[in-house]
Amino acid sequence: MTAVTITLLLTAQASAQLLETPAQTLAQPILKGMTAEGTTLRQGLTTVTLDVAGGFVVGVLTETSSLDDLTRGVGAGWGLRATDLPKLKDNLSSPQVLSAARAGFVELTDDGATDLIALKVTGEESNTRYFAYVAVKVWADSAFPVTKAVTGDATAPVTLRVFSDFQCPYCKQMWDTAMPTWRKDSATNRVMHYEFPLSFHKNAEGAAQAGECAAAQGKFWPFADQLFANFNVWTPLNPKDAPGKYAAYAKAAGLDTTRFKSCLGKLETSDVVAHFITGQAIGVQGTPTVYLNGLKLSNYGDPGEVARARAVTTARPSAASVIEARLKLFR
Repeated sequence: MTAVTITLLLTAQASAQLLETPAQTLAQPILKGMTAEGTTLRQGLTTVTLDVAGGFVVGVLTETSSLDDLTRGVGAGWGLRATDLPKLKDNLSSPQVLSAARAGFVELTDDGATDLIALKVTGEESNTRYFAYVAVKVWADSAFPVTKAVTGDATAPVTLRVFSDFQCPYCKQMWDTAMPTWRKDSATNRVMHYEFPLSFHKNAEGAAQAGECAAAQGKFWPFADQLFANFNVWTPLNPKDAPGKYAAYAKAAGLDTTRFKSCLGKLETSDVVAHFITGQAIGVQGTPTVYLNGLKLSNYGDPGEVARARAVTTARPSAASVIEARLKLFR
């Protein structure tokens, strides 16, 4: 089973309802007619259960004998409209999907890797039961590559993993606005930086390598500050002329410039490549991309979204624990 098979499932509204409050999810028009019992809805042989962490819905489990109700439950997880349900039902009832669901499967549902779906079918004919689970995707620490660019207390409750491109103007905007706040509150935020140089930025690869050379000396952050402070100076340069600027910024950041130049000269890009490949695997499609405790943020500058992400990932049990427990039913 591949994510392509399930991409259906997905319209632009996918994930809109996840991370809302239980009341908001239960109030959806497509669930009309079901009886609510706390965070569970029932109607006949159908049960729709909301998994909640930190006060917000992180997953929706549907158990039913009806493909129509299966569709309603999955659609509720994504906040779909009634007009979206026929197409969703066609996809859920396709022979390829139902065949794979006999064994049970768990797949990411979009290229951005923000959500997942699990499906399982048991029984035959009138005894057929359908099980579906849609949930946010919370990436484990092990999904991310090793990085030397780390700041903040190891015991901080929030870990922000930032995939960035030094030549990206939106990354500079983040560095000038959100980043100072994150770094200042080191007791709350542990910030980890990953290189994700975009191919259409001519100096991004070289700057990423320079960043890793600075990180090797434990000076990534002051060097990165220099790069972004001088953004308009080095970004327009011919790539062959940029290393001279990097060396000047390295000196200003307190690096051993001899070691720095030697590192740049070796063209060791293994860390940069590892960061980039891993980023692609977990849904990084552009820069900056920020994960809060493993949960991908759509807008790192939205206080409400950040608060929700922190609430669900630091709750006890956490979103990751709740979701993983559910997924055992499908494996």
